[in-house]
Amino acid sequence: MPAYWVKFNGHKSGCVEAKSETEASAIGKEITDCEVTSCKVLPYPANPRLNGVDGWDHTKGECPSFCYRPEECQGHTSCPQHYSCTE
Repeated sequence: MPAYWVKFNGHKSGCVEAKSETEASAIGKEITDCEVTSCKVLPYPANPRLNGVDGWDHTKGECPSFCYRPEECQGHTSCPQHYSCTE
Protein backbone atom coordinates (compact mmCIF):
# COMPACT_ATOMS: atom_id res chain seq x y z
CA MET A 1 0.00 0.00 0.00
CA PRO A 2 1.41 3.46 -0.82
CA ALA A 3 2.84 5.59 1.96
CA TYR A 4 2.19 9.33 2.40
CA TRP A 5 3.94 11.97 4.49
CA VAL A 6 1.16 13.92 6.18
CA LYS A 7 1.72 17.29 7.85
CA PHE A 8 -0.70 18.72 10.38
CA ASN A 9 -1.58 21.99 12.04
CA GLY A 10 -0.95 21.29 15.75
CA HIS A 11 0.57 17.79 15.48
CA LYS A 12 3.89 16.26 14.44
CA SER A 13 4.11 15.00 10.83
CA GLY A 14 3.87 11.29 10.18
CA CYS A 15 3.52 8.50 7.67
CA VAL A 16 0.10 7.17 6.73
CA GLU A 17 -0.39 4.14 4.52
CA ALA A 18 -3.49 4.45 2.33
CA LYS A 19 -4.78 3.80 -1.18
CA SER A 20 -4.79 7.49 -2.15
CA GLU A 21 -3.74 10.95 -1.00
CA THR A 22 -7.35 11.78 -0.15
CA GLU A 23 -7.69 8.65 1.96
CA ALA A 24 -4.34 9.32 3.69
CA SER A 25 -5.48 12.84 4.61
CA ALA A 26 -8.76 11.52 6.00
CA ILE A 27 -7.00 8.81 8.04
CA GLY A 28 -4.46 11.32 9.36
CA LYS A 29 -7.21 13.71 10.43
CA GLU A 30 -9.12 10.90 12.12
CA ILE A 31 -6.05 9.65 14.02
CA THR A 32 -4.76 13.04 15.17
CA ASP A 33 -7.96 15.12 15.21
CA CYS A 34 -5.87 17.91 13.64
CA GLU A 35 -6.17 19.76 10.34
CA VAL A 36 -4.04 18.30 7.52
CA THR A 37 -1.86 20.96 5.89
CA SER A 38 -0.21 18.75 3.26
CA CYS A 39 -0.08 15.15 2.13
CA LYS A 40 2.52 13.87 -0.34
CA VAL A 41 3.48 10.41 -1.53
CA LEU A 42 6.65 8.75 -0.19
CA PRO A 43 8.78 6.15 -1.98
CA TYR A 44 8.69 3.93 1.15
CA PRO A 45 7.06 4.05 4.59
CA ALA A 46 8.79 6.25 7.19
CA ASN A 47 8.73 6.71 10.94
CA PRO A 48 6.70 7.74 12.77
CA ARG A 49 3.96 5.62 11.28
CA LEU A 50 0.51 6.84 12.24
CA ASN A 51 -1.18 3.69 10.97
CA GLY A 52 0.14 0.44 9.62
CA VAL A 53 2.79 -1.57 11.43
CA ASP A 54 5.91 -0.46 13.32
CA GLY A 55 7.45 -3.90 13.14
CA TRP A 56 7.04 -5.71 9.85
CA ASP A 57 6.40 -9.17 8.55
CA HIS A 58 7.56 -9.88 5.00
CA THR A 59 5.30 -12.93 4.82
CA LYS A 60 2.29 -10.60 5.00
CA GLY A 61 3.61 -8.22 2.33
CA GLU A 62 4.39 -5.52 4.89
CA CYS A 63 7.16 -3.05 4.15
CA PRO A 64 9.61 -1.75 6.77
CA SER A 65 10.23 1.97 7.23
CA PHE A 66 12.92 2.34 4.57
CA CYS A 67 12.54 6.11 4.13
CA TYR A 68 14.90 7.87 6.55
CA ARG A 69 14.42 11.41 5.18
CA PRO A 70 10.68 11.83 4.56
CA GLU A 71 10.88 15.65 4.54
CA GLU A 72 13.29 15.43 1.58
CA CYS A 73 11.68 12.45 -0.16
CA GLN A 74 8.02 13.49 0.01
CA GLY A 75 6.47 13.92 -3.40
CA HIS A 76 8.68 11.24 -5.01
CA THR A 77 7.51 7.78 -6.01
CA SER A 78 11.07 6.44 -6.05
CA CYS A 79 14.01 7.23 -3.82
CA PRO A 80 15.71 10.49 -4.98
CA GLN A 81 18.92 9.81 -3.01
CA HIS A 82 22.13 8.92 -4.90
CA TYR A 83 23.16 6.49 -2.17
CA SER A 84 21.55 4.67 0.72
CA CYS A 85 20.53 6.81 3.71
CA THR A 86 21.93 4.10 5.98
CA GLU A 87 25.52 4.54 4.75
